[in-house]
Amino acid sequence: MSQIQRSRMTQALWVALWCLWLALCAQQIADLARFNAPWPMWTLRVLPLVLFMPGVARDNLRAVVWLCFVTLFYFVSAVELIFARPEDSLAVMGLIAVVGLFLAAAMYIRGRGPELRRVAADSASQSDPEETDSSEK
Repeated sequence: MSQIQRSRMTQALWVALWCLWLALCAQQIADLARFNAPWPMWTLRVLPLVLFMPGVARDNLRAVVWLCFVTLFYFVSAVELIFARPEDSLAVMGLIAVVGLFLAAAMYIRGRGPELRRVAADSASQSDPEETDSSEK
């Protein structure tokens, strides 16, 4: 995890991202369990969600971007499931979780990116005067 402090907004989005990710994983697992799916289906449905989470945990924005791309595939699947079984509450929960996860991740990127750039610019400006002094001599 990054040592740079998050603002109140990005901290709330960070918590929402993880809660919605857990909700989507739980929905996928529940959907597979109710139909007694074989283990390869479990791997195909859950592995893409788990794949980028170590990078997200380290606050790597590139991993969060890839998580957004992956959630788009889950969105297509959730919409198909809603059309196939519109009265199914588990399908509705999955659609809500995937849309929420995408929005939370996208808003986190939008809020966290400037925070990280600001800190990088501050540290670069603090190191620049020393380099210019040594290069002038």
